[in-house]
Parts: sequence; structure tokens; C-alpha cells
Amino acid sequence: MLKKMFYSTAICLGLVFTMSQNCFAQDKTKDELKAERDVLKSEMKSEEAKEREAKIAKLEPPKTSGVSSVDALATNSFILLTSTKDINTQVPEMYKRTIGETVDGVTDVTVKKPTKEELASLALTIATQIKAVADASASVAGASADVKSASPMQAPKATKALNYSKDALALAGPELQMNLKVINNLIATLKSSNNN
Repeated sequence: MLKKMFYSTAICLGLVFTMSQNCFAQDKTKDELKAERDVLKSEMKSEEAKEREAKIAKLEPPKTSGVSSVDALATNSFILLTSTKDINTQVPEMYKRTIGETVDGVTDVTVKKPTKEELASLALTIATQIKAVADASASVAGASADVKSASPMQAPKATKALNYSKDALALAGPELQMNLKVINNLIATLKSSNNN
């Protein structure tokens, strides 16, 4: 079972890496990359993104319920959410270092540009987290069934833990997807500027 999961993860990461390499192979012009970045900046500053960020900040992990599958899912969801928060702080910094201005348009040319390797490493981390969110989301159904069969004493806590996991995964997924798009754009931008 563990071997199967490992191979599944490796295949998914390979696909993500191949897809991102294919995106770069298209060699978009600087204007196309800037237009794409403008769309991503709007997405990052949108009301929807601000609401997600506020919800992520408020979401508190539940106490253990005694239902092992639900507690494991809640723990995993907490780790994924914590990782998403960390990535949310790294992406704007990488943006500023690559572009020379903040997402809000404040110029800062004093920072050292990241290397392609730094950006690729962050992209791989994000892709791994996206895969982990998908895996955790797939285990929600099993945890839901376990909540239904839980004892009357465990059911309320288990329901709260399950709801926490659903919320955490629903918030982490879109954040990670948006961050991966930004990092892929930055990698292409860096590649484009190095070719000139």
C-alpha cells in the first residue's frame, strides 16, 4: 500500500513538473508574461483571495475526537494549512525579488533576484502540497462514514474535526493553485530575462 502511494505521488509530481516545463517551453514574450502577471496580481488582491486569507487566519484546529481516521485527517489538514500559510508568505517575496516590485506595485530594486533553482524548488513544494490536498480530500468520504458510525459521545467532536478538515482543504487548494501559477510565471519571466 505504501509503495503504491509512493509511486502515485512520484507519477503526479512528474506530471506536474513535465506540465510546468512544457509551459516554459512555449516561451511567452515579456508582454504576454506581464499580462499574465497582471491577471494573477488581480487574483491575488481579489475579494475572494482576501476572504480566504481571513478564513485561514481564523481557522482553529479542533481537539481530538477519538475517531482515528477523523483525527488523522484533521492533523493532516492542519499541517497542510500551516504549509499553505508559509507558502503564502514566500510567494509575494519571490514575486518582489523577481519583478523588482511588490504585488501592490511598490518598486524595490534593492533585493537579490532568486535563482531558477529557488523558484523551481518552491514550485515543487507547492505541487507536492497540491497533491497532498487532493489525497486528503479523497479521504474525507471515509472519515465521514466513520463519523456516522461513531459513538454518541464521539460524534459531536468528530463532526467538528471533520468540518475543520473540509474547510481547511477547501481553503488550501485554491491558494496553492494560485501560488503555483504565480511561481510558474516568475520562472518563465526569469528565464525570459536571462535569455536577453
